[in-house]
Amino acid sequence: MMFTDMISEFFGAVMPPVLLAIGLAFGVKLRFFYIFHPIGTLKAAFTPQKSDGISPIRAASMALAGTLGVGNITGVTAAIAAGGAGAVFWMWASALIAMSVKYAETSLAVLHRRADSQGFYGGAPFYISDGIRGRCGIYVGGTFAVLCAVNSLVVGNILQINAAAGSAELSFGIPRLVTGLLFAILTVAVTAGGAERISSLTVRLIPTVSVIYILMCSAVIIPHAELIGKVTSRIISEAFDFSAAAGGIGGFMLSRAVRYGVTRGILTNEAGSGTSPTAHAAADTNSPHAQGCLGIFEVFADTLVICSFTAYAVLIGEELGIFASEDAISSVSELFALPFGRLAPLMLAFVIIVFVLATLMSQFYYGKIALRSIFSSRPIFYAYTALYGASCIAGALIVPSLMWQISDIIVSVMTLINVICLCVMSKELEKCNFSTFGRGKYLRCVRKLPHSDEIRNKTEISPKSCR
Repeated sequence: MMFTDMISEFFGAVMPPVLLAIGLAFGVKLRFFYIFHPIGTLKAAFTPQKSDGISPIRAASMALAGTLGVGNITGVTAAIAAGGAGAVFWMWASALIAMSVKYAETSLAVLHRRADSQGFYGGAPFYISDGIRGRCGIYVGGTFAVLCAVNSLVVGNILQINAAAGSAELSFGIPRLVTGLLFAILTVAVTAGGAERISSLTVRLIPTVSVIYILMCSAVIIPHAELIGKVTSRIISEAFDFSAAAGGIGGFMLSRAVRYGVTRGILTNEAGSGTSPTAHAAADTNSPHAQGCLGIFEVFADTLVICSFTAYAVLIGEELGIFASEDAISSVSELFALPFGRLAPLMLAFVIIVFVLATLMSQFYYGKIALRSIFSSRPIFYAYTALYGASCIAGALIVPSLMWQISDIIVSVMTLINVICLCVMSKELEKCNFSTFGRGKYLRCVRKLPHSDEIRNKTEISPKSCR
């Protein structure tokens, strides 16, 4: 066994119970308010706020762009193939627990964000360096930032583009090199406009392609609606089978969307890995609690909506004789051929390509902001941009077998660092005023910055200056 295989197996055994325990601990601390007060949570998340910059909803759409992807489609299929129908139950349960972790990291990202003349920015590297005292916080935050930048190149780029290039070649006959070049040009062009342009695009792309995919799944489910009850009963009855539990919790906890690959098949939402808080920190909001509730909605939309549609479509397909397999793309293509015939591969390829494009843009932003927590030199960001574009081309051409193990290790280490720091900073969650469920006076750490000449030339504002 290769060294990378051994390390990957180690983290595969350690991370699920760690994340499950920490998720439960945060859930108890937050009194599972999002479960017992769902209406209050939704009101807090979607109450309109005055915004001169990136609105909270647009920031959440950018975060969703980084989490929604191929894993929501092929990941669920492979998870069912590995753990049976009961795996779906454990994915739901894991998502409910993960919501507390997502709330914690999102709220802290808003509390510890920075601001300049362009707006707000922040994320896990910033709240880690602020929350861990002394030089230790600087070193740990810096280490996380480097891992986040590498993660954006490997997991958020190479593995993503490889799946899209394969689909484009199979469905449209587009050479892999051409796909890589097109994605590189589009990504660099859009991301040059910063979070403003990225969020402006994702707020249009993500809802549109999500609705298209839900309609595709509905075209499988609705004609066979009489099987929904049977499938639900099967999910519940198989839920406590050991292989199903291992497939569901393991699939959810160990995998991070497409990051673990088309053939690795797992659920998505990145709760605990510390990446999506970067998008939420860009929101022009005066409420860490409200943005944290949008983080919860991110998990809900990713796992309990999109993945559930996939799961029911796949399980209904099994009742009709189309069984889930590790070759998830073929399984899903065969499934969608039921209502769409020969158009199924083309429609599936379109959805995958759009999801991947949105993910590439969000991941570029994550890596850039992570580097900003360490460096201030422009040449560093130019080099990162060039490397990101080159990774798009390389990812379209290479066979990423080793990259899957590397991605497992990178994401696992990032998640371990992040959740430990979240535990250390757990008392700060009291500042988010979660107990009022949207009715209280929210803390605002960084004051609102109007886009005016009076702040253009001022230095950056950090949480330490907010009193």
